[in-house]
Amino acid sequence: MAISDRKARERMERERLILQHADDLLSIHGYHGLNLDELAERVEYSKATIYNHFESKEDLMSAVDLVHLKLRAELFGRALIFDGSTRERMFVVGWADRIVSLNYPHWSSLHQLLLSPSIFEKINENRRFSIQKTSNRCFSVAIEIIQQAVACGDLPDRAQSSPPQIMSGLLSLSKGAHLLHESSFFFPEESGIKPLEMHFQNCHLYLDGLQWKELSTEFDYTKTDERIKNEVFFEELQKSSNK
Repeated sequence: MAISDRKARERMERERLILQHADDLLSIHGYHGLNLDELAERVEYSKATIYNHFESKEDLMSAVDLVHLKLRAELFGRALIFDGSTRERMFVVGWADRIVSLNYPHWSSLHQLLLSPSIFEKINENRRFSIQKTSNRCFSVAIEIIQQAVACGDLPDRAQSSPPQIMSGLLSLSKGAHLLHESSFFFPEESGIKPLEMHFQNCHLYLDGLQWKELSTEFDYTKTDERIKNEVFFEELQKSSNK
């Protein structure tokens, strides 16, 4: 192996280690509580080495965010090959979002924070581009499923309900549910309200309103949920249950 290849591999391994421990610390302390001195102690490298990989704390956090986004995009892609109706495939997309939140409960709020202008402008330009490109991959999967639903007649072709409009409605429901899930302020445990569990119920109400077949009153989607958990995301759910 050439010296340059070995150095490149060592750099990638070092970066992976930094990101892994930064992610762990984020889950404990959150963005504002993350201390680079603590991170340096964990990875057994100097802060200078960390800054050799990442230009700033914000840039480091964006790299962690990008790891989650790439996982999300990969999981979204599984919806396109799921053996089911278009509406069932859309629920694979919903489960993909849930999987990321189960394995990285802090991700949604971190991503939202990083997108604020005051922080996003401090992120490396190439990484900003990668974040946007990877987010668009997720969006494109959902748009494709909606277009398939219109093409096959599962979803009425209404001018007032274009694929981006429908997607924005689903995205709003998803964002709200995941942010509420991460905060105990709105719904403390004793309230018995579980936003992620209610999220799918709310999505069914929304899709029923659009007349996306099959309606939840005409089809048993609990069986679809079981299929998705067992056929599509079994390994990821096992991983989250072991945390």
